[in-house]
Amino acid sequence: MSEGLLLGIDEGTTAVKVALFTRALEPVAEARRAVAVSHPEPGWVEQDPEEILEAVLDAVAEILAQCDGHPVIATGLDHQGESVLAWDAEDGRPLSQVVVWQDKRQEALLAGIDAGSVVRSGLPLDPYFSAGKLAWLLENVPAVQAARAAGTLRLGTVDAFLTDRLGGRFASDLSTASRTQLLAVGGRDWDAALLHSFGVPRECLPALGPSFGELGVLRHDRWGVELALSAQLVDQQAALAGSGAVRPGELKATYGTGVFVLGLAAGAQVPGGLLPTVAWGAPRAGGGI
Repeated sequence: MSEGLLLGIDEGTTAVKVALFTRALEPVAEARRAVAVSHPEPGWVEQDPEEILEAVLDAVAEILAQCDGHPVIATGLDHQGESVLAWDAEDGRPLSQVVVWQDKRQEALLAGIDAGSVVRSGLPLDPYFSAGKLAWLLENVPAVQAARAAGTLRLGTVDAFLTDRLGGRFASDLSTASRTQLLAVGGRDWDAALLHSFGVPRECLPALGPSFGELGVLRHDRWGVELALSAQLVDQQAALAGSGAVRPGELKATYGTGVFVLGLAAGAQVPGGLLPTVAWGAPRAGGGI
């Protein structure tokens, strides 16, 4: 372990799991913290963003205590994909609960959107994806509306909330953006037409960057060290890479809260009945993705 350790943070639907590995990917330690899921109304699925943050802080602290003086040289963060929330840019205070990917409260809202206007996303109009959830928050939560009027509103997936609170970096990646329905197939930034269709303001969304590389740091007083963030992407895409499926034609199936099958295609166009999704966004020389 003299060359340093690798730390992985998995922000899943029902638990936060943190694992420590050697550079040879030999497991060293693992910590887990359960996160409650609530159903306040029929079809609603929510989580407390502060509980998620606390679970991350506590699990990482437990793992760092087992490093035995060896430095953590790289940290990866994966997250539960389409789940979203709103928070205040000035103090990081959540303005909503996390609306989980399983939530269906926005079905009536989606019924009023022209399906043809979102074809460029490659995804069907479905409450599963993030855009409808964000539109619902904007239309129904007074605290969200007040923050938007004040110019302090932030909207995003759970990874953007965590990196904002733990490193001051309000950013996400292309794999995540491709699951929001606000990214066009083949696009590399938020799509203006899709934003218009859902009524989501661009200025409230995180910047999009690569899924791996030098992504900043994660820090908290409880940890006593800064962790170099080297990867940030959706949990299912992280599992795709972690399973070794990195070439066109290779795929993986994950059995967790849901069952997800992902495969690598040779290009952005996929056969009918399949959903085009970005596996990961690679950094480009000179910047960009």
